[in-house]
Amino acid sequence: MPEETANSNGDGSDRGMVIESDKEYLKSMRTNGNPLSKKDYQYTTQMNRYFLKPIGMWPTRPEAGICEKILIQIQRCCCYFLMFFLLVACVLHKFLVEKDPAIQLKMIGPISFCLMAIMKFSFLVFHRHDIYDCFKHIALDWASVESSSEREIMLNDAKFGRFLASLCAGFMYGGGFFYHTIMPLSSGVIVTPDNKTLRLLTHPVYDPFFDAQTSPTYEIVVVTHWCSAFVLYTVTIGACSIAAVFAIHACGQFKVVVSRLNHLVDGDDEKRDTVDERMANIVELHLRTLNFVNNLEGVLNEVCLVEFIGCTMNICFLGYYFMSEWENSETISTVTYCVLFVSFTFNIFIFCYIGEKLTEESKHVGTMTYMIEWYRLHHTKAQGLILILIISKYPARITAGKMAELSMTCFSNVLKTAFTYLNLLRTVAS
Repeated sequence: MPEETANSNGDGSDRGMVIESDKEYLKSMRTNGNPLSKKDYQYTTQMNRYFLKPIGMWPTRPEAGICEKILIQIQRCCCYFLMFFLLVACVLHKFLVEKDPAIQLKMIGPISFCLMAIMKFSFLVFHRHDIYDCFKHIALDWASVESSSEREIMLNDAKFGRFLASLCAGFMYGGGFFYHTIMPLSSGVIVTPDNKTLRLLTHPVYDPFFDAQTSPTYEIVVVTHWCSAFVLYTVTIGACSIAAVFAIHACGQFKVVVSRLNHLVDGDDEKRDTVDERMANIVELHLRTLNFVNNLEGVLNEVCLVEFIGCTMNICFLGYYFMSEWENSETISTVTYCVLFVSFTFNIFIFCYIGEKLTEESKHVGTMTYMIEWYRLHHTKAQGLILILIISKYPARITAGKMAELSMTCFSNVLKTAFTYLNLLRTVAS
């Protein structure tokens, strides 16, 4: 079960429709609930736990002491320090030290990625209570499973959500490993005309602060860069895992609604209930799921906007870096930028894909409401389906800053825009 409940006041964001309290909802279930709910919840959110704990965004235990809460705040401050350590050094070096336009252009990518990670982390911290509410909602959904078939539906979607989060982690950490480890090590050292040996760093350091070439300063900077990179990629993966697991869970809930609709007319052999009871459960679950999606949209719309704009820029720059290194026959650098290019492309693809899937599953509820044998019901009872049909006309969706709906059309627009800017960049830089 979730380890921390949200503050009732939260951060002032819209909590959406609230049907009834969690305890009342559980009492309204006709069964004793799911005896494996805790295990199922842990299975569903395992990937989130892996990626949110290192950055201090995983819910703490209700009985957590003041020391544990202070440690989490320190953990978040350390994440901010590591991210700003890279950002400030890169910005100062780009504008105050570096004079080569080609190298300045190469520094735009890392700077934009740092800015993206800082903004996404800030939005996650700001919406932490809403995120904890979503975890609580997922736990309650698992506790209120009514049958083995519904549990199977939810487990399949939980498995798919874990798969998407794992795939994102593999691409991002893989690209980061190449960029922060393989590429610097393969570059070796540089000997200047005045016979000075320079050991290369993944990111530049503003020289007036300290001399990064002396020991142990060099080793400290290298380790700090690795830690900073780990935070940057973990923040990116953590945001993606929240989107994937939460949205796919909502898709599973819509499928459960459809499953209950299929048993509305004739009922289930395992249960003895009336049409009114079945109708009430369907409407209640449908509204709960829409409420969950509404909260998810509130959590993710700023993050998705950052991802939408940032990935467009980074795909453009990574494409340019890839072609530049290819022309210079730099094998390691070419492979590195290729992996990073695929990573960022796949990252925005996940956001757009889950947005599309969520909308389709929401629409499917309305379609199946009409497809069942509703004409066999008494007309006064069949009228209850009108509410579901009306709500399904306005399907659930995830947006980027409430400006662009995340869908496969949005993904294609991102790629078209990125490649358009890439062609423009190559023309200007050549």
